[in-house]
Amino acid sequence: MAWSADDDLKRRRFERFRDCFGELPADVHSFPIAFGSRFENPSSYDSEPANPAPGPFAQEVAANPGKLYADVGAGLRDVVFENCINVEVYPSLTTDVVIESSNLLPFKSASLDGIGCFAVLEHVTEPWVLAAEFARVVKPGGTIVIDWPFLQPVHGYPSHYYNATREGLRTMFATHFDITHLSTGGHQGPDFTVQWVLAWFLASIEDRALRKEFANKTVGEIAKEMPQSAYWQKLLRTMSDRNIEALSCGNGLVATRNDAPAGAPRKHGATARAIETPRWQRWWRRRFGF
Repeated sequence: MAWSADDDLKRRRFERFRDCFGELPADVHSFPIAFGSRFENPSSYDSEPANPAPGPFAQEVAANPGKLYADVGAGLRDVVFENCINVEVYPSLTTDVVIESSNLLPFKSASLDGIGCFAVLEHVTEPWVLAAEFARVVKPGGTIVIDWPFLQPVHGYPSHYYNATREGLRTMFATHFDITHLSTGGHQGPDFTVQWVLAWFLASIEDRALRKEFANKTVGEIAKEMPQSAYWQKLLRTMSDRNIEALSCGNGLVATRNDAPAGAPRKHGATARAIETPRWQRWWRRRFGF
């Protein structure tokens, strides 16, 4: 259904989900409700996320009106479901439950039939904690539908922490969930990556003449230009550090150990032993002297 500010609808939806929460204050009798007090500020976002829930999740929710679902990190939805509540870290117009960005969910264990989470986990400081929370609150046999970006520039608020390969996505959820589908959707294909990166890179070239020159190059010409060439360096010198970071192939770090206590050493359960030099290495050394 289209979103509505109708108070009766909010109360009706709240009553459906009341038992999914722990003890609530007596004066809480309708959505939206908040857990905690340190919420994100939507005015700090470049723009408020406003997309429809991806088809597989919307179909799952619509096909099971007697089951209860949560859309975690929903942003602004143009369509809401009576059996699905929208969870966010800021009070969006269509948010039902506002939580702090601690990765902990306010639901009882095994209280939901499913969770959807779309283009959110890259903005979470500890996505493995949130994945564990999904396993905690979803009933055995319940469903999760996850969308996690891979080759995307740095974007979003409060920050952008982790992208995931297909195998990374599998590994994050394989312990507690049986993976029934893992693929690249039509809205996640290489065409999005190439267009996004090229358009952003082009817009980041601050020298107008160089930007026009780059725009007029063919894809073949760009592909032949080797990294760190004089041409690339000329373009990069015109770009801000923020755009360099957003489009970077990688990042490096050097750090000094502080006084924060480390965890207990992990036992690997193996005993050290000497490794015999392989025969081919012994031959190589005799033949070439090193």
